[in-house]
Amino acid sequence: MSGAFNTLREGVAGQLKRAGLNAVAAMGPGRAARWREPVVAVTLKKVTCAPGGFQDYLGLRRDPDSGREQEVYGREAELTLALDVFAPGDGGEGPGLELAEAVAEELACRGAAGLPALELETGRTEFLEGAGLYRVQVSCRCRAWLVAAADGGGGFVDFEVKGRVR
Repeated sequence: MSGAFNTLREGVAGQLKRAGLNAVAAMGPGRAARWREPVVAVTLKKVTCAPGGFQDYLGLRRDPDSGREQEVYGREAELTLALDVFAPGDGGEGPGLELAEAVAEELACRGAAGLPALELETGRTEFLEGAGLYRVQVSCRCRAWLVAAADGGGGFVDFEVKGRVR
């Protein structure tokens, strides 16, 4: 299995960077303290899906490496991204709030790396005394498909997260 969820986090961070926002995939407050400007760290907070494995048959696809046809299965899921906005304490809470609003606007308008945003929530601003940082928590709940190709022996390969913004 590949790092599909890591690919999603990196994709969302890349989308935010292309929108002109300072973003990275997952980091803790200790690492954030090195930043001299507000930054948003993207993590996967929650995965919610129906019971059972990849139960929905989606069709056939050609394996790009071997050229053989593979059966593809999937399941619908909801993914919740946690986007922690960190801002240096010496600038006050304003810069962090501005970045949090820009992140929410980007995700509301364009989805999260191809996944439609179902719900966005911005939390309260808190000051992390030990790190000297302000943090604003943003969460984004998205609709996705978890997709995997069958390997012929009953297992799955090439796990991916897919979605489409309408």
